[in-house]
Amino acid sequence: MMNSFRFGTAINCIDGRTQQVVIDHMKQNYNIDGVDMVTFPGADGLFSNGDHSEEIALIRRAVSISIEKHGSRIIAVVGHYDCAGNPVTREHHYMHIRMAMREVSSWNLHAQIIGLYVNDKREIEEIK
Repeated sequence: MMNSFRFGTAINCIDGRTQQVVIDHMKQNYNIDGVDMVTFPGADGLFSNGDHSEEIALIRRAVSISIEKHGSRIIAVVGHYDCAGNPVTREHHYMHIRMAMREVSSWNLHAQIIGLYVNDKREIEEIK
């Protein structure tokens, strides 16, 4: 039954190494059954400068559909080690994820916003 299925949303990289680990973490820690994935190469980095307003608009539209149609109440912004789309240090990923969390919070979607970093061991680091 669809209405009892609890959704979360992840703004994630296209990198296949990040998908399942993020889904598993969110399901285990946030009482959800599945995750709507909104993917772009180096997604966390898109929020770090003003050159990506079109991509951010697409992300916002997809996240809004997840919230409105699937009832998602949690949104994860994800960055990861060895990212081809945003090839920066761990510290820069943390900064980009925090910037993205602030931006997504400003959308007022009535959802919890979390930051996740997938490290070189494919473990999740939660960003506060």
